[in-house]
Amino acid sequence: MTTQRIVRSTAVAEYVKRVHDSTCQICGTRLITPTGAYAEAAHIQPLGRPHEGPDVPSNVLCLCPNHHVLFDLGALHINDDLAVIDQNSETPIGRLEENPEHQIERRYLEYHRSHIGGGGKKGR
Repeated sequence: MTTQRIVRSTAVAEYVKRVHDSTCQICGTRLITPTGAYAEAAHIQPLGRPHEGPDVPSNVLCLCPNHHVLFDLGALHINDDLAVIDQNSETPIGRLEENPEHQIERRYLEYHRSHIGGGGKKGR
């Protein structure tokens, strides 16, 4: 059996989570567990085929598990003005928090809207 796996940078994910103090950029939730704070690093333009997104901080968000799943599955998209939009109702649910040490490249948001959520092909 042969298995292929996308290798991602732990350093990139850890940097983004550290800059945001493991706090969700969408809802502001910081989950505390017995082993410490927990957050997930979510790629805006997904890695691997067919998306081929880069594993760089400007293509990664710090999200809680719920918003990570919703974002990955296209239930949420983020406009260039950082308004977070619920795909089901097409209404804003908040604004993505950005940190001066971690700027999001708008081209990745556009890719996500076009290919994942916001009117493009759904899913991966």
